[in-house]
Amino acid sequence: MQVLLLSAYHSASHAYWCKGLMDAFPDIDWTLKTQPARHFSWRVEASGLLWALADDPDMERHYDLIIATSLSDLTRLRAFRAHLAAIPTWLYFHENQFAHPRSASQATDHQIGWQFLSIQNALCADWVSFNTEFNRRTFFAGARKLLRRFPEKLPGEPMVRIERHSDVLPVPLTDDFAALSGHAKEPDLIVWNHRWEWDKQPERFLAALVRLREAGVGFRLAMLGSGGGRNGEFDQQRQALGDAVVHWGEASRDDYAQWVARAGIGVSTALHDFQGLSMLELAQAGAQVVVPNRLAYPECLPTARFYDGSEGDARRDIDDLAEALKATLAEGKAASKPSIPLWQDMAGRYTGRIAAIASVSGHHRPGESGR
Repeated sequence: MQVLLLSAYHSASHAYWCKGLMDAFPDIDWTLKTQPARHFSWRVEASGLLWALADDPDMERHYDLIIATSLSDLTRLRAFRAHLAAIPTWLYFHENQFAHPRSASQATDHQIGWQFLSIQNALCADWVSFNTEFNRRTFFAGARKLLRRFPEKLPGEPMVRIERHSDVLPVPLTDDFAALSGHAKEPDLIVWNHRWEWDKQPERFLAALVRLREAGVGFRLAMLGSGGGRNGEFDQQRQALGDAVVHWGEASRDDYAQWVARAGIGVSTALHDFQGLSMLELAQAGAQVVVPNRLAYPECLPTARFYDGSEGDARRDIDDLAEALKATLAEGKAASKPSIPLWQDMAGRYTGRIAAIASVSGHHRPGESGR
C-alpha cells in the first residue's frame, strides 16, 4: 500500500504521531510531506497551495490513501492536483480551532477563517478522526455555532455528514515511558514538561510554587521545556524559588527521560490540551499528575489529582493549584496507574481504520453507496 502522509504544521505532537504511525506499519510505503511549525496563520491558509504548486514528483504519484493532519489544507491541494481528489482520504484532528484559546495577537476574524477552513477540510475527507471525545465534541459544537451565524443555511446538512463519518482514535504512546515506571520515584520532585508559552500558562504554575516556598512547603523543581523566547520573563520567580530549582530550561532527550522517570509529581496549568501527551508520559512513568478539572484531562487522566481553578481567573487557578500541590506533597504516596493508549494495544484499531478508508472506491465514504 502506498500512502501519502501530510503534516502541514509539523509541531512536536504532530511529528510524534506521524513517526508512531509509520513505525507501527513498516510494510506501508510511506511518503511523508511536512511543513515547519511556524507562521501559523500562513501555514493554515496556504499549506495546500505550497504543496500543490511545488515542482514535486511526489505530488504526481498515485497513492492508495492520503492521511492528513487537520491543519493541512486539503481543499486547495485537491483543487490544483485533481488526481489527488480521487484518492480516499483520512483527516486526523489533534486539536480544533473552536476550543483553542486565542492569543492577544490573533484577530478574531482570522480565527473564524481557520475554523471555517477546518469544516471544509473535514468535508473533503472520507473519514475524520479526533484524538479525544473532548476534541470531537467541541469541534462539532463550535462548528454548528459558527454555521448558525451565516446569512444562508448551507445545504445538505454538512455537519451531520461529517459527524456520521467520524470517530475518536487517540494518539498512542510508545512503551518507552512505561519502562521508566520501575525507577524509584522522588515524591518531592515536581516536573514541568511543557512549552513556556502563553497557552501553557507557566506563570500560574510558578506563582503557585513561589507561594508554597514562602509558606515553608518543601519541594524540588525540574522546569523542563522550551522557553520560547520567554526565559527572561521568569527570572524573578526563579530567584524566589532559590535552591528548590534543580533544573531550569531545555533538556536533551535522555535527560528529559531521566527527569520524567524520577518525577514524583507532574503539573499542568494549560489553557488548552486536546489529549495531553506530555502529561500522559509523566503518568505512564508513574508520577502523580496534578491537572485542572477541564479540557481533555478528565477523559484521558481519570486517576489524576484535579484542581478546579478557572481558565479565566488566574488568581483562582493559582489558589487551587497551590492547595492541590500542598496536599499531594503532604501525602507523598504513589500514583494510581492510569490506562494509557499504547501502539501495541491500538495498532489493530488503526489497521481497521486504514483498511476501511483505503477500500473506498469512486471516492464514496465508508458505508455509503454514493453521494
